[in-house]
Amino acid sequence: MTKENLLTLTMVEGMPNLFSVNLKEVVKRLESHPWIEGVRVRKVFPNKLFIQVEERKPMAIIQLEELCYIDTKGEVFSPVGEKDEYNYPYLTGLSRQLLEKDPVEARHLITKALELLRVVDQEKVPPLEEISEIHMDRSSGIYCLTKAEGVVVKMGWEDFGEKKKRLSLIWSDLRKRGFSAVSIDCSNLNRVVVKKTPSWGTSKGGG
Repeated sequence: MTKENLLTLTMVEGMPNLFSVNLKEVVKRLESHPWIEGVRVRKVFPNKLFIQVEERKPMAIIQLEELCYIDTKGEVFSPVGEKDEYNYPYLTGLSRQLLEKDPVEARHLITKALELLRVVDQEKVPPLEEISEIHMDRSSGIYCLTKAEGVVVKMGWEDFGEKKKRLSLIWSDLRKRGFSAVSIDCSNLNRVVVKKTPSWGTSKGGG
């Protein structure tokens, strides 16, 4: 948000009489902008308005009928612009219909996806250094697709921190043995299933 954007939204021009400025209306106009989460406005006599805004922080892009930003609180707040860089993980598997029909279930799915992103962001370890997509499945939990390797990782619903540690150890062992993985199922901590491919490209099943 630029200073010019904010001034345009306030609809206060020139040097108005501060006694005539309705602060509630100014706040309402500012809060109508999808990227503004919170606003503080006060009069500074004789001729100034003090405006402080808190902007929403995007955490991911969610695929509904259109691409939309989703913030750190799980709120879908703005469509992605044509000139935007799309440099956030994608959340898929949730429709606008479910979002409106069953907001509690939709909130649960989004919360779990963002929980995984926070766990990943705490410490960047392979293969989850960067995630390109998180798929939310109502029956089996959270899947993610790694950005660098394109590995599908199934994370279930819980214990993302512990699963990330286990996954890192398994990944390190695979690398030492000259393998890369097509998919890793960490849904059950007691039984991690790896479908692996030799580094020279010949398919081979594994577990």
